[in-house]
Amino acid sequence: MSPRTPGADLPDHPDFLWRTPEPKRSYDVVIVGGGGHGLATAHYLAKNHGITNVAVLEKGWLAGGNMARNTTIIRSNYLWDESAGIYEHALKLWEGLGEELDYPILFSQRGVLNLAHSLQDVRDSVRRVEANRLNGVDAEWLDADGVKEV
Repeated sequence: MSPRTPGADLPDHPDFLWRTPEPKRSYDVVIVGGGGHGLATAHYLAKNHGITNVAVLEKGWLAGGNMARNTTIIRSNYLWDESAGIYEHALKLWEGLGEELDYPILFSQRGVLNLAHSLQDVRDSVRRVEANRLNGVDAEWLDADGVKEV
C-alpha cells in the first residue's frame, strides 16, 4: 500500500497545511505533538519571542488531538484560584486568533450548562460557581426555574 498524501481527503484545506518539508540538520526548538497545545506553543514562540526555527512533529493530523476529537470545549471555569487567571487569559487569546492567523479556526463561544443530580452535585456546583465569580470568570448558578428560562 503506497503512503497517502496527508489531507488528500480534505479538498477544501489549503495546501500549506500538508507540506512535507525535508528536515533540517538542527532546530532551536522541537515540539512533539501537533495538537492544540503544540501548535499554540509554536505560534507563541514565533509571535512573542521571535523563535521561528521550530519543528512540530505530529504522527496524525495537525490539531487532531483533544481539540478535534473530544468535547472541543475551551473554558475558563475551573475551581482553583491559582489557575483561574491563566485559563481566563488563554480563553481570551482564542477570541482574536482566527483574525490574527487569517485562517478560519471556527471558534464560536457558547455557554455551558452543567446539571446537578444530587445534593452533593449542588454543593460542588455552587462552590465552583462562587470560586469562578471570585476570580472574575462569568458564572451563574441557576435553580430549576432559571434553567427553564434558558
